[in-house]
Amino acid sequence: MKILFLFFIFYFISKSFGNNIPVPKDFKCSKESLIYTYGSGDPYFSKWSFTDSHYDLPFDCLNDSRSVTCTAEMNEENAKMLHGSISTCVIDSNGALVCKLITLLTKYYPNPIIEGEFKPLTKGGQTSLKGYYLAFGISSFFTILPDTEVEFQGSTNKKSFDSTNILLDYQGGCGPKTLQWPNGFNFTFNHSNPIINNASSDNRSLIVTGSNFCNSSDYVNIFIDSIQIDKLNIISIDHELFEVKYNQQYCKSIVLNIVSGDLDSNKFQFDYKPLPLKINSIPKSKGGSIIITGERLSSQINNSLVIVNIGQNECKQVISSKNEITCNLDSITNGSISNNLQVNISINGIVNDNNLLFSFDVPFISDFILPQGEVKLIGDCLGALQSTQVYIDDILQSNLTISINDKQTTLSFTPLNQIKKSKLYLIVNGTKSNVVDIDSSFYVKSIPSSPSVIGQIVNYTLYNINPSNYNSLPTIILKDNSTIKGCGRNEISISIGNQTSRTEFYYEQPIIKSCSTNDNQLINCLGNFTNYLNYYEDDQIKIIFLNPSKYNYLESNLLDFKFDSFSFQLNKQFTSNQIYLNVCNQPLPITDIEFTQTPQVTQINTIEPILNDSSKHENNQTNNESIGSIGEVVSEKDQIQKYCANLI
Repeated sequence: MKILFLFFIFYFISKSFGNNIPVPKDFKCSKESLIYTYGSGDPYFSKWSFTDSHYDLPFDCLNDSRSVTCTAEMNEENAKMLHGSISTCVIDSNGALVCKLITLLTKYYPNPIIEGEFKPLTKGGQTSLKGYYLAFGISSFFTILPDTEVEFQGSTNKKSFDSTNILLDYQGGCGPKTLQWPNGFNFTFNHSNPIINNASSDNRSLIVTGSNFCNSSDYVNIFIDSIQIDKLNIISIDHELFEVKYNQQYCKSIVLNIVSGDLDSNKFQFDYKPLPLKINSIPKSKGGSIIITGERLSSQINNSLVIVNIGQNECKQVISSKNEITCNLDSITNGSISNNLQVNISINGIVNDNNLLFSFDVPFISDFILPQGEVKLIGDCLGALQSTQVYIDDILQSNLTISINDKQTTLSFTPLNQIKKSKLYLIVNGTKSNVVDIDSSFYVKSIPSSPSVIGQIVNYTLYNINPSNYNSLPTIILKDNSTIKGCGRNEISISIGNQTSRTEFYYEQPIIKSCSTNDNQLINCLGNFTNYLNYYEDDQIKIIFLNPSKYNYLESNLLDFKFDSFSFQLNKQFTSNQIYLNVCNQPLPITDIEFTQTPQVTQINTIEPILNDSSKHENNQTNNESIGSIGEVVSEKDQIQKYCANLI
């Protein structure tokens, strides 16, 4: 069809002009002029008339004995009008003027002159192409090789069309592209550089927004700290957003950039900020240890600077790990604000931006266990004897005898009656705690309650066993599936059938018989410490002191620990007389020689079952984590069973 159409054009031209069709020997195009050179005596163009813009472009022709040079003066205003149908006037070989509507042969079209940058967005949209002779012989679109049409916004057959500033309806793309004009002139362009504007993260990926990213991973390379991300880790990509698999467990800054279609983006710094999610409460009048849990709470950089501020109060002696920060917060005066204080964490200058609030004196029950038939609540700000009330199923337990440790982190009482599937909460100084579900009907007692660190038989008695569980094997499981540690505190779960009771036991602590201080401020304490020498060698025995609401450790090399005595030097670090011998995380007061136990979590070992009839029960070990044996039912009426275990 195109061949027939072109044949018709040439046939029309030949009929109109005969053999007098102008054939330039040379032509030159610039922003100032169009210059066509013809042979002497050959026909030449004297004027082009653009019918749609109603504009005539005259040529000033000079004829010498060798050639005819025709020049059309050009400026920006003239160039705007060069579009639409062309009617030409020709001086034929006889010198006669002939004006006809013809199609100018494309190979003689002026070459476009592109001005400025042509860098469309990868997603496409309206974009301008500026220059001279852009719409010569083109009706309504450009062609991007091989065959993609880019349409004009506006028609060339209107007088208002500006052919020096053509608005295109670009459909988008990636990488270098080439525009081609009818005369074979090619112009290769690329798109706008990618720009990263923002980034966010979740636990599995990094999400980046911006522009000109392309919509195909084939055209892009993504870098984090100059390391290219495997394209298999690109979850999705579009012109204004990409998502990659990336997880950062530490607080740090990373640098992002993307190369799209061979074009590099800006370098964008993104901070993986600390994310504190939960914080405990402490007594305002005492201060104490703050525990913050969350994500990215430490850095991989050695000697990182970690600063914790709670409101206007700095939390001191900070220890940080990936998911937990501990620090000590001093008590504050009554006149200070104590509620809804903002928690701010700075790790090497990177600060959290989430809104975690802290308040003093908020009672919270985090757990409970049932040691020796007691109920032991574990939590924060559990109050004092005069200020704490215990409610079970919304009934005040006014006749309970309770004990609360000095840090207000444990509260213990012996139930007056069995507590079965009940709701328990506290009211401390008028503030209600959270509510916990509690059942103390099935519990365990042990004799002795504090076994020797060198190993000892311990008898466990299980109370209120369901009759359906009489023939079941009991099992003992350590907290976190650890192993028994022969010193300090151990938390265990004892199960039989479908009943489980969580309890604890402490290995006995050394007995300090006496302490004295000489003129050189050397403290020397006497006692029998033979069984604890191994723990001293393992760095599990230390001297700690309270300054004023937080524990400080004396350097291990300053403690001289022997089988019958230990001694250490007083120095300016000691600002109070609250000094302790810390044995496997259990502080034993030195000043008042009073047996003290503070809950801590440690480990477990093996348990050897011993039956009442001294016979061995076969298959007493049920699995690697649960060890125990069935014993005799000594009283079905009281639903009590007894077991023995060798704790070593």
